Amino acid sequence: MQPDTPLGNPLLDAFLASDPHDAATAATRDALIARYGFAIPDDDALDAIVAASPHGIVEIGAGTGYWARLLHDRMPGGIRAFDTDPPPSVTSAWFAGSMPWFEVRHGDETVADQAAPSTLLLVWPTRNETWGMDAAQRHHAAGGTTLVFVGEGPGGHTGDDGLHATLGELSVCAPCRYGVVSSPCICEINPRWRRVHEIMIPTWPGFGDSVRIFERVDHPRRRSRFSLRRG
Repeated sequence: MQPDTPLGNPLLDAFLASDPHDAATAATRDALIARYGFAIPDDDALDAIVAASPHGIVEIGAGTGYWARLLHDRMPGGIRAFDTDPPPSVTSAWFAGSMPWFEVRHGDETVADQAAPSTLLLVWPTRNETWGMDAAQRHHAAGGTTLVFVGEGPGGHTGDDGLHATLGELSVCAPCRYGVVSSPCICEINPRWRRVHEIMIPTWPGFGDSVRIFERVDHPRRRSRFSLRRG
């Protein structure tokens, strides 16, 4: 499903048309998630992902394929999308019955073994599940040089402590230092990625998503195309 006509960005349009102070905002968000996805892309974020991905993009956990479709509009043929339960599968937790915006193939974190040299894209990996961490580690082990994570930082709504430790954004082990039993021990997880750029994106009230671009920690230092400042 890769139409020639650019889609535009109906999710962003719907978000901008919504009233964040409306009592029905939560229901509006849930309805838009089911049709499009959890995170709201904008032009700056999409353009930055494309600029960081000269060898194409592989997205794991693509959901409806909305981000993949908008990226395809910018780099036709340059993206492949995978999910363990591609819509309109009736067993998809959030996207059951939703028609995909892009071809989403069946695949899990093991797809990362074959992603390089493409950029690995993770958009809102499930909170407190390990597949995002596994994908990030597999991509590194397979020689991947670029990873893009879309979501919140450590302690937020996306990924688990293992993923954030792998990305080099969490160094304190909550179970060992504070006795927190609800978090995994990260003492044995070495950072495999370093953040080189961050772009803030529109978010619903109570959330704080951004697009973070990473390079592998053992990648030779070079003059980056990106600054380290936000925005």
